[in-house]
Amino acid sequence: MYDVSHIHVINFLQFLYDSGLGYSSINAASSAVKTYMDLLGVTVNNELISRFKKGVFNTRPSLPKYQAIWNPKLVLDYLCKISNTELSALSKKCATLLALASCQRLSTLHSLKCSDVSFQDNQVVIHIRSLQKQSRPGFHQSHVILGQYSDPMLCVVKCLRDYMTLTEPLRANDPSLTSLFLTHGKPYKNASKDTISRWIKQTMYEAGVPQYFTAHSTRAASTSSMFLGGEDVNVIMKCAGWSNTDTFYRFYNKSFES
Repeated sequence: MYDVSHIHVINFLQFLYDSGLGYSSINAASSAVKTYMDLLGVTVNNELISRFKKGVFNTRPSLPKYQAIWNPKLVLDYLCKISNTELSALSKKCATLLALASCQRLSTLHSLKCSDVSFQDNQVVIHIRSLQKQSRPGFHQSHVILGQYSDPMLCVVKCLRDYMTLTEPLRANDPSLTSLFLTHGKPYKNASKDTISRWIKQTMYEAGVPQYFTAHSTRAASTSSMFLGGEDVNVIMKCAGWSNTDTFYRFYNKSFES
């Protein structure tokens, strides 16, 4: 009924390989194709496909991007000198602090709306309503709770309060400004993911973090710092939204650069 063979699958995977994709992407594509084939009742030569994927792994292995990570103390020492009164500086400070404190991806920070943030006593609850990379049926991180920190200059709860207070007049004048983070120059807009990434990357650079680290490296820096500080791995997984410890140990758990 269906004229499909393992040759068609291999040709498709070869196309992905020639397009520059690595082992992780090709393995995910292969799994998706196999699931689809099973639904159609089509049997393919899995041994041949496995041999192809092994060859891909040998030539383009899925390895951690960094062997060591920067110490968040570098950035925190820099941020504690920045006041919470000027919008441009506060935008960068708030985005960086939130990335470090929440251990979240940039895509999650970008998806946040003002309505997703609620203050309760000495803590802030951030509701995550959008799908995340690790979301799947039966598993989704619904929220993050961040507590008040003793140093007011590094307290993410105070920083978020100050940021929302400072941007409140802008939002009152333009109902379309619903995102948590706004651009800090006229005309004011909802900040894009690239803008938030640039803010964090600039802050890291100004704090002395080597330029080859991306804004996404805050996730590895914060979770590694928690682990090295003695935090239970289950707490780290809950904070970052992981369901498998292998993800943390393979890709995020790093020692600090000397």
